[in-house]
Amino acid sequence: MWEPRALDALEQLAEYMPAAARDALDAMERMASTGFNYGRLTTKGILWYFPTPKLGLFYLDDGRTLTVVDVVDARRL
Repeated sequence: MWEPRALDALEQLAEYMPAAARDALDAMERMASTGFNYGRLTTKGILWYFPTPKLGLFYLDDGRTLTVVDVVDARRL
């Protein structure tokens, strides 16, 4: 699942990094289809982070559903 904010961020980033946006979508689809969380828990304790080569994905994992809450340009973190 994607929160509206995350979809908006992905659309904006896709305007100048379309391949990176596709990679981010593919990464989340892969995680969802395998049922395995590849990310790491952030210091917030509830958010997970998974970096792709250019974008970073912040998401929630309740054990059944991954919900992307934000997408950022990982080179600017």
